[in-house]
Amino acid sequence: DLVRSRGLGDVYKRQYVDRNNTELVSNWGNLVNRVLNMTNRYFKGVVPDPGQLTNQDEALLAALDAGLENVSALYDACKFRAAVQENLRLSSLVNQYLEETSPWTTAKTDLTATARSLYTALQAINALKIAWAPILPFTSQALHEMLGEAGSLFGTQKVETYQESSRSHVALTYDSAGAVGEWARAEIPVGRQLPKPKPLFKKLDD
Repeated sequence: DLVRSRGLGDVYKRQYVDRNNTELVSNWGNLVNRVLNMTNRYFKGVVPDPGQLTNQDEALLAALDAGLENVSALYDACKFRAAVQENLRLSSLVNQYLEETSPWTTAKTDLTATARSLYTALQAINALKIAWAPILPFTSQALHEMLGEAGSLFGTQKVETYQESSRSHVALTYDSAGAVGEWARAEIPVGRQLPKPKPLFKKLDD
């Protein structure tokens, strides 16, 4: 009924807007904004010293490491929708971790606990940055820089025109030269001064 009344174009537009707002803005983008803004607020943008990580912290990072392996296998199998869903599941794990550790609450009474929570979350989003890079290369690069990392995370993509004898066509090409990203979670070091955070995504309307 929706397709008949509004047309496929309207349906696809609505799906695009919904996915941007619910998956990118509310899930992944909101996680990044929360972690970076709290780090900026409570520690002046410096990656805090977590002290001794708890079992809960270690379990989250282990889940991200295992998740990277899962996502890699899905990309290799060209199961891109499933890869997106796994990325969103991992992002939700980190959001759940933040709700449980509540660094905005512990900041009033236990700054060490806040430091541990935000340090762990920073390491987690650094892993997720890698998982999202094949699908979201530009925002992953932006996050790469907001985490104080240098160089091109993913390499270079560009659209080129190829001229044939009877026609021309365009193709999306990829050059991996200079890419610094590796398919593994790298550690954001304690004491690093992070740049001022910016939103990764914008909420859309019709």
